Amino acid sequence: MAGSSWHRTALIDVSADPALLRAPELRGAVVAPGRPVAPGLAPPAVGVGYGFEVGRLPVPVAYSPDGAVLAVGSDDGGVLLCDTATGLPVRTLQGHRSRVYAVRYDAASHQLVTGSADLTVRLWDADHGDVRHVIEDVFTGWVWPMLTDGRRGRLVVGDAAGVVRLYDTRGARLRHEWPGHSAPIWGTSFSPDGRRVVVADSAGTVRGWDIPTGKLAFEVQEPEVVYRVVHSPDGRLLAAVGQHGRVWIRRATDGELLRAPRGHEADVYALDIHPDGTLMATGDTHGALRLWETETGRPVRVLGRQRGAIYSVRFNGDGSLLATAASDGAIQLWDTDDGQVRHELTRHRGSVWPVVWRPDQNQVATSSNDGTTRLWDVRSGQLQHTLRGHGRKVTALSFRDDGEVLAACGNDGVIRLWEPRTGRLVRQLASPADRLLSVVFCPDEPLVATPSGDGGVHLWNTDTGADERELNVDTDHVWAVAFSPDGDALATANDDDTVRLWYRRTGRHFATLTPHRGRVRTVAFSPDGETIATGCDDQAVRLWDAATATCRLTLEHHTDRVYSVGFNSEGTLLASAGNDGTAVVWDAVTGERRLVLTEHDGRLWSCAFSPDGNLLATAGDDLVIRLWDPVTGRLHGTLAAHTRRVWSVHFSPDSSLLASAGDDGTVRLWDVADPEHAQLRTTLIGLPDGWAAVSPDGRYKLDGDPGGQFWHVIGTCRFEVGELDPYLTQVRRLSVDAPF
Repeated sequence: MAGSSWHRTALIDVSADPALLRAPELRGAVVAPGRPVAPGLAPPAVGVGYGFEVGRLPVPVAYSPDGAVLAVGSDDGGVLLCDTATGLPVRTLQGHRSRVYAVRYDAASHQLVTGSADLTVRLWDADHGDVRHVIEDVFTGWVWPMLTDGRRGRLVVGDAAGVVRLYDTRGARLRHEWPGHSAPIWGTSFSPDGRRVVVADSAGTVRGWDIPTGKLAFEVQEPEVVYRVVHSPDGRLLAAVGQHGRVWIRRATDGELLRAPRGHEADVYALDIHPDGTLMATGDTHGALRLWETETGRPVRVLGRQRGAIYSVRFNGDGSLLATAASDGAIQLWDTDDGQVRHELTRHRGSVWPVVWRPDQNQVATSSNDGTTRLWDVRSGQLQHTLRGHGRKVTALSFRDDGEVLAACGNDGVIRLWEPRTGRLVRQLASPADRLLSVVFCPDEPLVATPSGDGGVHLWNTDTGADERELNVDTDHVWAVAFSPDGDALATANDDDTVRLWYRRTGRHFATLTPHRGRVRTVAFSPDGETIATGCDDQAVRLWDAATATCRLTLEHHTDRVYSVGFNSEGTLLASAGNDGTAVVWDAVTGERRLVLTEHDGRLWSCAFSPDGNLLATAGDDLVIRLWDPVTGRLHGTLAAHTRRVWSVHFSPDSSLLASAGDDGTVRLWDVADPEHAQLRTTLIGLPDGWAAVSPDGRYKLDGDPGGQFWHVIGTCRFEVGELDPYLTQVRRLSVDAPF
């Protein structure tokens, strides 16, 4: 043990003295039992896909110092850790609530540092993935730029208020705060000796800050906006690029202008300096790529004009190769000696933000707004691995009256029927539509109704799997459906601003609820069948007399679209939730507003009363399901496991279970009998060629081919299905009929 280093090593079910397992040499190893075993799930999406912002390009990928792991930030706030040798996803770090567009490894503190649009910076243990520090409630507008000095454990972060902050990464302690920059701040650079931070802002001001004292070392004014600044490896020179093709070379100690090379005709965003300091590479938005002598500013070579704007230029470790990436998805590896293209990498179908070299220089990673991150072999130029999300969404849920079956549907056009007690998939119904927005069980009948994007509603027999009837609603979209309590009538919420009522058995249309002043997104019957509630794009909730099809009350409070309405089991209360992020509880008789619940961040997509009337569940963009007392408004608890927006929540008939579904492609079952201590019971995963059900404690079951969509994780080590079963008693495969 003495003097050894155990990184990415798994010690599973070993016999050893406890003190030995705490030895410093094993800091980077995974030890189990000891650390928790978690289910690993394939990511729904990979990378950041937002459009180009002038001068501000995401850097969502980074290699670990040993090159074994690639971290990729994503639009949904996840940070995917991948094995660079196999290309397999290992674990997604959860915590951010919005796009993660800056990812850096800090070797000094052995942490991964991530910056997000949620205005937080998180520092994660690089070995185990645990969050160590969260820097929050200090940034304004955005977290940008973000740069680490990995040798000295320093982190510099800018924001939209023009404030630059310097932190120690080991404890996330603020060392200096430098206000007064003109937002946006575009570029930062640490001097190689660690004594300076240089900051460039949108006013063209370049400032050098002394780290030991926190004082301003120099300030110079450029005639154009400066997008990027980089120190030369020896620390003597400071290169900068900016608007209208400007390139500057300044003395790093005082900012004095030494050279201003001319040649570019468009904005320059891409800049890098050769490891030996002799060459400087620049790329502009017209596709021009140039090499310059760093010392003299003399042009050395024009490497050719690309079809798209050049967003990234990076020399490899010895400077023999230069990687470039452009807005048309093209990536070139150039030989810096002769200026010839060594390899052209052309698989991306969208803008490529960064090109990142693995520390051993044998692999490069590229990330694009086409939703993929790709790993390339440098020697051959061949694509080694493509990382992409599965893209599955589950948008709607419905329990059968007896609670024995749960129906779920989503964007793959399949209605899956699950058995909640066992987590077993009992049947699949393949709809002719490829995008299903709603699924509802008919009371006292083995039928589900599913509307489709082409204006039809299909009625499926869940016992036989037969498509018994299709209602042609004659509208582009049917957004939602609801059965009357006796099952005789079906209401459809339509794209033409109406709700139509149909006889379920004959399919005959018999009434229309109009007018609405916008698309109707949600509809619900009261328990006695006498009232119909609708929610609309015009921000209103309406209560209709079901017998006369006339509007009885219009309820106004929401300030955006209303996406979900539902009655409690007694019909005395109505809940609504919408795009404004609020849920409202109304008196269903008088229309009086009883409660307004505003604790969610972002839009709400679903709300539901428990059948016993004791709980109201709400869910939406912020990934968290909240359980409320619908009378007092007291928050009982929050349920967090989904990794993307939650589309639907639905209680079991006995109120003991809550089902939730979302953009992460999973259905989650929660034990909510004791809402103060509610917890996740099972995660259900429907796959094209099989299915899996996973419990948080390591038990699992599956059928068919899981297709690499499920595995087990300890820290940052991935274990394939069945690999841990012989060693850890809590990790075991159950028979498909066994209860969870």
